[in-house]
Amino acid sequence: MDMEKELKQALDAHGKAIDAAIEKFEGQLAEKGKVDDEIRAEVKALSEKFESTITELAQKMEAAGGEPEVLTAGAEFIKSAQFKALAARQVDKARIEVKNTVVADSTTTFPNQRPGVIPGDFAPITIRQRIPVIPVSSNAVNALREASFTNAAAEVAQAAEKPESDITFAQYNVVIETIAHWIKVSAQLLADAPAVASYIDTRLRDGLAQRIERQLLLGDGTSPNLSGLTDAGNFTAFTPESGANLVESINKAKYALWATGNAPDTVIVNPADWGAMELAKDAGGAYLYGAPGTNAGMNPFGVAVVLSNHMPAGKFLIGNLAGAATIYQRQGAVVEMGFVNDDFTKNLVTIRAEERIGLGVDRPSAIMYGDITAA
Repeated sequence: MDMEKELKQALDAHGKAIDAAIEKFEGQLAEKGKVDDEIRAEVKALSEKFESTITELAQKMEAAGGEPEVLTAGAEFIKSAQFKALAARQVDKARIEVKNTVVADSTTTFPNQRPGVIPGDFAPITIRQRIPVIPVSSNAVNALREASFTNAAAEVAQAAEKPESDITFAQYNVVIETIAHWIKVSAQLLADAPAVASYIDTRLRDGLAQRIERQLLLGDGTSPNLSGLTDAGNFTAFTPESGANLVESINKAKYALWATGNAPDTVIVNPADWGAMELAKDAGGAYLYGAPGTNAGMNPFGVAVVLSNHMPAGKFLIGNLAGAATIYQRQGAVVEMGFVNDDFTKNLVTIRAEERIGLGVDRPSAIMYGDITAA
């Protein structure tokens, strides 16, 4: 039989018997001013039997791994020393304070705990995926790139002097910068809620990735910032045309890069600008970039569109990122924890996440950046 049912049935049966005995007890007390030994013995026997039954059921529940014994108000009263003194006629009245104990019955419900943690917003990482990564073991990288090349190659007649071409090189340095953040968490939370601890680890890593994503595009090169793709000297300026829409400017920039010997593979735009392009219509009301529901894709003129909230609205960047830029990684994302200052005495743990990287733009001529349309 279910332990809860068995306990309820036992309490009900004993409760009725005890109620009847107490009624006799109180009746004789009111009528005679005393209670017969027979009635007193009956109440005492019922009380002892009640205790024995409760003890037996509690032992069964413990053996079955059940919850500890929880008594109703009546059961607590019967087991109390005050009631036993009343039954023995040692006192004229009995009082017991019933503790504020929540007892589950068939009408009580408790919500289930959903496993894990419901995550917040995690923006996609898009720009970093388009740039190759080279591991390094120092805090700076020295690189040599072509500064200029004059191609004088030409057809030469026999015995004629051959033309001389000219090439110059320039050295540039990429400084490895540290991007980091931290959070304090109670030691109890880490010990008692492994899902929360795991989520904190994930969120701290994502925080690094989001900041690095912004730096790869917008870093101004002033330490400790990276020198991002839009930093001065890392791109060729794009000259927009008045009234041009986004895909028209992409087309113009693509073939301007082709003219310099660069085949672009990526164009980075703000999501709002790409959304406006999808909704743009011609004079007859037809969608310029494919009607909704058609698979127009995100590869205008064969160049992959990458959406980034970090790109300023009204601007775009296009280039051969796979061949024009390099991420130098000194240290990947690392999450560490420990005690800082008085953390130990406060049962707090400091969790820190950091990454050390640099960005080198090897061929600024392979990247164009500017406004989508002329003002």
